[in-house]
Amino acid sequence: MKNLFKKYYNSVLHPDEFPKVSDFIHDKKNEFMIFSLMKPFWNREINAEDVSPKTNPALYERIKEAISLENQKTMRRKIKIYAWGLRAAAVLVVALLVSTIFFFQKAGQSHLADQIQTIVTPPGAKTNITLPDGSLVWLNSETTLSYPLKFKHTRPVTLVGEAYFEVGKNSKPFVVTTNYGDVEVKGTSFNVKAYTDDNAFETTLEEGIVAFKATGETDEITLRPGEQVIKTDKGFAVTQVETKYFTSWKDGKLIFNREPFPLFIKKLERWYNVSIECPGHELNELWYTGTIEMESISEVMEMISKASPVTYSFNEKTRVFTINKKK
Repeated sequence: MKNLFKKYYNSVLHPDEFPKVSDFIHDKKNEFMIFSLMKPFWNREINAEDVSPKTNPALYERIKEAISLENQKTMRRKIKIYAWGLRAAAVLVVALLVSTIFFFQKAGQSHLADQIQTIVTPPGAKTNITLPDGSLVWLNSETTLSYPLKFKHTRPVTLVGEAYFEVGKNSKPFVVTTNYGDVEVKGTSFNVKAYTDDNAFETTLEEGIVAFKATGETDEITLRPGEQVIKTDKGFAVTQVETKYFTSWKDGKLIFNREPFPLFIKKLERWYNVSIECPGHELNELWYTGTIEMESISEVMEMISKASPVTYSFNEKTRVFTINKKK
């Protein structure tokens, strides 16, 4: 088991080994052993005098900047970081995320209102934060959120990726700016999906009222609870939806209802931080209905192969899953 956890820590587990590690983590009687197995790796990272930046130089430099700012005591904020996938493995994943998720402030400015804080979640991670006004935000995988350390007349935040907001009631307008347009609210619960690499935009409203204004447009689109505005080839359109299919990710699960296979695969890639290839277009007609909560990626692949007319393979060298239609 020690060797398996070493491979787990270094993200080189073979798909066939995931179930064994998963079962071990799920058994509560193993909690002390899990801690004992992982503690040497954590201590080595914490006590290392020199951390090699070769895997991600930009991230390394930003981490150093964050540490420097912390030492100067310009700002102290608590960020609760957690990851989903294996619920019982949360303590392990959090420890790994500490070396990956980071936050930093723009230095050299004297007023909090002029300082910008940026939160970044890497692939496969999720983050929960509290904004200066008390509003809660859940950030999905590969998401960046920026906001001033002190709100003035408005409460502006900038989003690239996907986030769920529970906005505290306040007379100051709360505005989420994306590459596709602005979402303005005063107190509500809603989800915004604005990944730039997808060229797709969604805002799904659970409670309250929001107004969306597309970039370069003057007219607003007002949403009521249970409505969603999406980007289409002809502009933006409003539809009635069941919100749980678009907001369940913040609770650690993905719920699908006749999800087109290409979109389903894209969500899996972000959720598990893996690469999945589907050669050809013959799988585009498939769809998936179901819930993914605590399953490992290998378990999900097995589930897909049993529920759909597909097979899958895994290349250990490239660490890429390939899905093909059964012949």
